[in-house]
Amino acid sequence: MELNPTPPTQSDDWVAVIVGNSRHHWALFHGVELVQCWHLTPRESPPAVLRLVSDRECWGGSVGRVPLQELCPNAFRLSLMDIPIPGLYPTLGLDRALGLWGALQVYGAPVCVVDAGTALTFTLANAAGEFAGGAILPGVGAMGQCLADYTAALPRVAIPEGVPRRWAMSTPEALQSGVYFGVAAILQSYLGAFYAAYPTGKVLVTGGDRAFISQLLATDFPQHHWQEDEHLCFWGIRAARNQRLR
Repeated sequence: MELNPTPPTQSDDWVAVIVGNSRHHWALFHGVELVQCWHLTPRESPPAVLRLVSDRECWGGSVGRVPLQELCPNAFRLSLMDIPIPGLYPTLGLDRALGLWGALQVYGAPVCVVDAGTALTFTLANAAGEFAGGAILPGVGAMGQCLADYTAALPRVAIPEGVPRRWAMSTPEALQSGVYFGVAAILQSYLGAFYAAYPTGKVLVTGGDRAFISQLLATDFPQHHWQEDEHLCFWGIRAARNQRLR
């Protein structure tokens, strides 16, 4: 295993980054405080302030095709070994582990992280803060894209902005109905099982399509049982960095 250099002493300004499948997620920290974050496509360059700070100290990992060191040559690359959640399996995605670790740090256990990104994932920790499993499905955007890619006549549809007709009267409406009510049924199934097992548990929604997921949750689950937090992976990186610097 390739080892990172010895981490520096804790500095005031530092950068966290997760290289995802479709976006690069950056955050600028001052100590433990998150100052600003950016979610950039691979074609977008980080702003100048971020590049200047990243030359000094950068922490993170890559779950996409671009290696972390390609973006931050001096970065400290985190791995599952930096995340002390009992029960993690060796091929668990680093982004899922960091998101769960961040949720445990900020919200406690039991918890379920719903990450609505390129993939739609569920990642659980039980009341003891141990990894309790999860699931991976196509992301909401991928659901709208896949039939256009693999059929001759079906168009790509956008994520519904409102509630579509369940029994649609056109092909685009039918596709949007499938995305909307299909994802709603997925959430009801998985989160219904989570709440049945952990009645006092908390659901955290993150990822680029979190607003759509929250729209669906608002119709089926009490508001105090769930909330959005786009920074879960950054909280996980912050906690992992703090451990390494002790």
